[in-house]
Amino acid sequence: MRSCTFIFVALATVLLYTKYINALEICSQENCLTPDKCEESIKSQVLCEKQGTMCCSIVKSEFRTHCRHHGGECMDKCALKLQHNTIDCPSNQVCCVLV
Repeated sequence: MRSCTFIFVALATVLLYTKYINALEICSQENCLTPDKCEESIKSQVLCEKQGTMCCSIVKSEFRTHCRHHGGECMDKCALKLQHNTIDCPSNQVCCVLV
């Protein structure tokens, strides 16, 4: 009986810890910026690896350097009106924003 109680407590502890760890999200690296570059930050428990940074929900326009900041995708080609200059697309692709 005593061993069953121990196993039950151990199992409950592991399950609760797993649920807590899975609840924490990791922010995408391009959105982990210093607070002065964020127009709006994410208030929940979202983790950034680099100390002194926070997860930005909306990046200020002058600091939007990645294609995903514009809501775009790196593609082989698209109309000139849809293109944005970014630093993360490969040299043979452009950032295309369809929205």
